Amino acid sequence: MSRRMTRAEYERWIRQQQNAQRDAIRRYNQEVDRVNRANRALAEKHVRDYNREVDRVNQYNRREVDRVNQHNKRVVENHNRRVRQNNQNAAAAVSKYNNAVRTHNAQVERDRQRRISALRAISSTSYVALRQSTFELSERFDSVERSAGTASYADLLALSEREASNSATVAEALVADDPRAPESAQDTGILEYLAGFSQDLCDRWRGALFSLNPVNPDAGRHFCTSVREIFTEILDKWADNNDVRESNPSCELTPNGTPSRRAKIRFLLNRKGADSPEMLGFVEKDIDDIIQLFHVFNEATHGSAGKHGFARLQTIRQRVEGGIMFLAAVAL
Repeated sequence: MSRRMTRAEYERWIRQQQNAQRDAIRRYNQEVDRVNRANRALAEKHVRDYNREVDRVNQYNRREVDRVNQHNKRVVENHNRRVRQNNQNAAAAVSKYNNAVRTHNAQVERDRQRRISALRAISSTSYVALRQSTFELSERFDSVERSAGTASYADLLALSEREASNSATVAEALVADDPRAPESAQDTGILEYLAGFSQDLCDRWRGALFSLNPVNPDAGRHFCTSVREIFTEILDKWADNNDVRESNPSCELTPNGTPSRRAKIRFLLNRKGADSPEMLGFVEKDIDDIIQLFHVFNEATHGSAGKHGFARLQTIRQRVEGGIMFLAAVAL
């Protein structure tokens, strides 16, 4: 049976229980502090180790970045040095080429002017229409050249100058007593040039050259027929009637109602941004000048062909060949 406690005993027992509880709490808090200190020390150690590793990696990366940057800098400097050297070499080559071109063009122009002056001084009644055609073509080239400052057809300008010069060369050869043979009677690359249009054009030109033989009584007719077909095919292929009409509904028409040769030439020049009145007139006159040669060519290959000789025939051939390539350049 439980003993009854006095008030004093109960209060003493309560104090004992409270003291025991406080001791337990103190011991618990001490253990918590110990664990926290240990964890904090471990965490701080981990942080120090991590930061030390980060510093090591960063230092390595900085060294590697510096090394790579130095390497790249050397590579870039070497590349730029080579580029500068190549540019200098290219500039020197271009300058040398341009000087050669200017020298050549100046010589071509001097030769053309010399031939034109010589032709104007001739009082002979031979080939009057042909010489007049050459004069007109030369004047048209002068107009093209004067307008070149405001036009964008430098490539066609150079080819036009060659055409004007070739026309004067042919006229000079026809009126000369003893004409010189052309510098080269071989193919100048026209077959490869025409290949960009069609194999048929190449075959037509081969046929024209095959027929070009002074002993062939029909050489002139065959050659001129083939050349006319080549001119026609170039214009028809690259200046389709429907395209020409669509580009310019009010274009000039032939009696058959199809776009005229002039309309087709204007259409081709317009695509190249070169449809100035001067260039249009020159291209059309250049074709007329070549066609003017056809009756001369026909006469030169039968009957009295002996008075013309192979040198004149080859000069005419080169004139026609250059004209085909010029028209092809206009169409491309």
